[in-house]
Amino acid sequence: MARVLVVDDDTQLTRALTSALQREGFESAVASDATSGVEQLAIAEPDVVVLDLRLPDEDGVDVVRRLRTWSDVPVLILSGVSDQRRRVEALDAGADDFLQKPFGIEELVARLRALLRRSAGAAEQRSSVLTYDTLTVDLGARLVLVDRDEVRLTPKEWRLLEVFVSHPGRLLTHTWLLGEVWDDGYGDETRAALRAHIRTLRAKLGDDATNPRYLRTDSGSGYRWIAEEVASAGPAPDAGAAAEAGDADEARIGALGTGEVTHELNNALTALHMAVRLMRPETGSDDESPATVMARRADEILARVSRLAVELERRSSS
Repeated sequence: MARVLVVDDDTQLTRALTSALQREGFESAVASDATSGVEQLAIAEPDVVVLDLRLPDEDGVDVVRRLRTWSDVPVLILSGVSDQRRRVEALDAGADDFLQKPFGIEELVARLRALLRRSAGAAEQRSSVLTYDTLTVDLGARLVLVDRDEVRLTPKEWRLLEVFVSHPGRLLTHTWLLGEVWDDGYGDETRAALRAHIRTLRAKLGDDATNPRYLRTDSGSGYRWIAEEVASAGPAPDAGAAAEAGDADEARIGALGTGEVTHELNNALTALHMAVRLMRPETGSDDESPATVMARRADEILARVSRLAVELERRSSS
């Protein structure tokens, strides 16, 4: 059973998150700040870390930088911040993926499983022949086949492909790719060269940027080698674990700034979305019982409220 360390100071969210993760078959531990999170990472040796960007004692980006000096554990960043610069900063610091709050438990679990697969198979991938649909990549022989026909790549195209297949599912930023492929000697003209090499690489692999099979563009951030993700079910949760927040911290909330309020709102919406999903009856897709219909309607309402929360956060930061 995979072990997940959740580092987040929002008690309501972490309760809902740990219940959902347990239902999906994960062991979970919680740390409420960066200091205890780093201590637990060193002692418990989790398989993956879920880290909030906004912590009471240290910025999440700085935590990632510190972790990367001694640990290669996969790190999934959670944040209500929609600023793309912060997302890229976290990924450049060494985070493996980024998930915007509010989110659904299905997407979280899928991303965690992708990170775990990549982590478990990293060493084997370096010495194995990798097959993706009609594409075969032999890392040892530096050989690429499409429909069994050899494809000739330039040195830069090969290096890009090697980096992508060695980091499946991970969002690789433009800055990180340039540092890996161009050895940090790059400028504005090389950023254009990166885009040009990506285009020719896609063409040679028979990949379509508008409907990718292999390489997906995350607009404004970078590129991701697409990995097939599978979710599974687990044990039932503690019903009501996510509903104990109450109103004990009303005074604290009243003192928060607009940005902090939207951060708290995104946390609450994420917890509520997971609670609704956890309480939904485990029935077939054609079930139209009152409980299932109401749960589906609640999901739709939450999705709309979530979009409004993201827009509110965007406006408050502009």
